[in-house]
Amino acid sequence: MLFGKKAAPEPTRQTFVVGGIAVNVYAQPQPKATRAAADAPVAVMFLLHGRNGSALKMEEFVWGIFEEVHALRRKDGEARELYIVTFDQRNHGKRMVDKKANQGWFDDPEQNNDRHAIDMYAIQTGTAQDVSYLIDFLPSYLFPNGERQISQFLCVGKSLGGHATWIVLRNEPRIQVAVPIIACPDYLALMTRRAKSHKLPVGPPYFPQSLLDLIRRADPAAAPYTAADASNPFLGKKILVLAGADDKKVPWETAARPFVEGLNVGPGGVKEVVVERGVGHEFSPAMMKECARFVWKHALGA
Repeated sequence: MLFGKKAAPEPTRQTFVVGGIAVNVYAQPQPKATRAAADAPVAVMFLLHGRNGSALKMEEFVWGIFEEVHALRRKDGEARELYIVTFDQRNHGKRMVDKKANQGWFDDPEQNNDRHAIDMYAIQTGTAQDVSYLIDFLPSYLFPNGERQISQFLCVGKSLGGHATWIVLRNEPRIQVAVPIIACPDYLALMTRRAKSHKLPVGPPYFPQSLLDLIRRADPAAAPYTAADASNPFLGKKILVLAGADDKKVPWETAARPFVEGLNVGPGGVKEVVVERGVGHEFSPAMMKECARFVWKHALGA
C-alpha cells in the first residue's frame, strides 16, 4: 500500500457485473459508537483511475480515502456512510482489447500510436458515459429491496480519470460534488501542446475534422463555463481541483489554469483549487487529505 499501514477498519468489497462491466463497491465497517442507522442514506463516490491504470490499482487510494474519512468521523462525529466505486475504464484492466491504443506519440514505431488524440478522447468520454450508466443501475444492484437510499453521487478521478471527471461535471446533473486530480478540462489545450512537441499538426489524420468538431461541441471547455445563468452546466456545483505545480504531463499553467480561473460556479457552488508545490503528475498523500476533507464537508458531514 502506498499510504502505509492504517488504523481504520479495512473496507469490505462487493463486485457486481453491471451490463458486462465489473464494478467494485467498497464500504467501511462503522465503529459502534458512530454507526449510522441501518436504513440511513449513503453517499456513493466513483473513483476513476488514470491511463494504463486499472480498478485494482486504485485500491490503495480507496483505503487512503477511507482512512482519512475514518479520522474525520472520529473527530467530528456522525455523518453519512460512504461507498466507493471503482471499475476498469474502457480498454483498461479486464476490459483491455488493444494495449497500443493506450499509448501516446513516440518516435519508436513499436510504441507510437498515431491515433493517440482520438483514442484518449474516446476513452475519457466513454468513461463519463459509464458513470451516468452506473448511476442509473447501481441502486438496483446495491439495494434490490430498497433497503437504503443513495443521497448523492460524487466523482473523483486522477489523470485520465480526472479528465473524465470534468466531462461528467459538464454532462451529468446528478453529480454535484467532484474532485478532478492532475487533470485537464480543455482537451485541445492539452493535446495541442503534445502535438507540437512531436511536430504533428492539430489536424488530419492525427486530429480528424470529425474529432475536432466533437471536441468543440462537447468538451468542458466548449461549454459556457463563465456564464452566470442556466446555460452554464457547472453552476451550483462543488468542485475541488488538485494539481501538481511540477506536473509535466498535464501542466497546470497551460492545461488547466485558464479554464479553472474562468470557471463560474455561482453563489451556490464551491470552487477550491490546491496546486501543490514540488509535486508532479501524481495523486499525493497531501492531495488525499484535501480530497477526503472536501468530500466530508460537502457530501458526508452536511
